[in-house]
Amino acid sequence: MVMKRKILLCMAILSISFTFASADTDKPVASVNLKSSSVIEAYIDANVHCNAALLNQVMDNEAVLKITRQGKIVEQNKRDLVDFYKRRGDITLNCTSNFEILSTSDCVVMVRVDFKYPLFTQENYVTVVKDQNGIWKISQIHRFNG
Repeated sequence: MVMKRKILLCMAILSISFTFASADTDKPVASVNLKSSSVIEAYIDANVHCNAALLNQVMDNEAVLKITRQGKIVEQNKRDLVDFYKRRGDITLNCTSNFEILSTSDCVVMVRVDFKYPLFTQENYVTVVKDQNGIWKISQIHRFNG
């Protein structure tokens, strides 16, 4: 009888542990998507610190990054970009950042985000959209390395 109680207790503890371990960790801050400005700040932070979870949180599932390389446009989808950040790991890039809101409406914000590295400046034109639930996410990024 005592052994059955110990086994049941162990199983209950393991069950609770698995429940907490499998909780959704791709949402670093639940409120980050409630304001367009928070999404932009999170995008900057995710880029500077290669934070895949935060980038995943602020990008729409259908989001696309377009990069101009040698006269051609290269596209990366959200999954590819998040996977790239996961492989890079948690590092801090040697750059400073700033942003400027170019245009805004009730459901779309266009922002220029610059990352200034020692030898060049990367310009990102970011489109942030609000869905029918009031959630702001990045739908498109155009990147220029100059």
